[in-house]
Amino acid sequence: MSRVRQRSPRNSVDGDDDMSTGSASPAPLLPSSTKDVTPSKEGFSLLKGALLAGVVVQNAALNVTARWSRVEALHREARGECHASPGAVVLVIELMKIVLALVLLAVEIKGNPVISVMKTTVTHPLDCLKVIVPAVLYVIQNQLLLVAAANLEAPVLGLFGQLKILTTALFSVALLGRTLGKRRWVALVVLTAGIATVQTSQMHSDGSGDAGEKNVPLGLMMISVVASLSGFAGVYFEKVLKGSPISLWTRNVHLALFSVATVGLQVVSGDFEEACPHSLIEYLVQGLGPVAWAYVVIQAAGGLLIAAVIKYADNILKAFATSVAILVIALVSSMFFGFALSSLFFLGASGVIYSIFLYGDLLKDLGPCGKCPSWLGGLERPSTPRGV
Repeated sequence: MSRVRQRSPRNSVDGDDDMSTGSASPAPLLPSSTKDVTPSKEGFSLLKGALLAGVVVQNAALNVTARWSRVEALHREARGECHASPGAVVLVIELMKIVLALVLLAVEIKGNPVISVMKTTVTHPLDCLKVIVPAVLYVIQNQLLLVAAANLEAPVLGLFGQLKILTTALFSVALLGRTLGKRRWVALVVLTAGIATVQTSQMHSDGSGDAGEKNVPLGLMMISVVASLSGFAGVYFEKVLKGSPISLWTRNVHLALFSVATVGLQVVSGDFEEACPHSLIEYLVQGLGPVAWAYVVIQAAGGLLIAAVIKYADNILKAFATSVAILVIALVSSMFFGFALSSLFFLGASGVIYSIFLYGDLLKDLGPCGKCPSWLGGLERPSTPRGV
């Protein structure tokens, strides 16, 4: 992926952290009031079921449309039609995020969001400038994600996106001085092994798959960089912006504005294709095909769904939704896009899914897993004094 919400200080990452619900692409900052709630004893509510379905669909659709937006661009280029660059796609996403953040800020303050953002910018100029670093990182990250999507099929893209768990943990240790318990180190090792297995399955594939181009080494390198940037940006927010007096929806507006300035300059200074109009607005409108527009909407609006999941759901549901989405992406890609499901791919995917639950300390609530050693996800057992 992600843009992460600010959290209270901790000395360790052994507690229940939020499990990611998306790809390696960044999600908007979320209000600090949206905390995980304890699951109701009344069982699986209709709301949680709807959220689970929503996260699964959003995860799967995001990865599939990311891949097929680049396949679509390739086909448009082959037909001599105008096709937008990854930078142009990111520019439209960030513009949409500005509109979305302003609407949510207006609901929050019950007033004029533009005036509120201007007042905050004048009152806290240094705090506003702190978001330049992550804004630039998000622009680079989102464009590299599309480069990765142009070279990897959707299931591989979704699985490698989970590398952000590893990179976020490592940056937390290096920059925040946190410590990881044995269970989380085991989870990170399993995650790495699972992704390496998926990588091996792709290196030995028979060349079948969708109609798009594939350069597996390049795609894997790009998605690894995306995960690293995602992990660093998340830790940067926690280290530098913690305790900021600025509203988080205002912070999202600042982020998107700096992102638009960065990627907008890149798009305007670049050379448009001969088939494309020279007007920027016409270029953005005509250059994006239907799949690319679907990707833009899913990417820009995904933060709302994530906010709802964090507020109303629990870590088990989020981890389960991420895992189901991985399987849905694989099955849909196999049924409709010719993706080859090998035993190595399933083995690697199983390892990634297991590591998601293990890292979040969620296996102890899943029946038989409670009998495992604690570092494999079981319940902590009090040590027995010697001589007893």
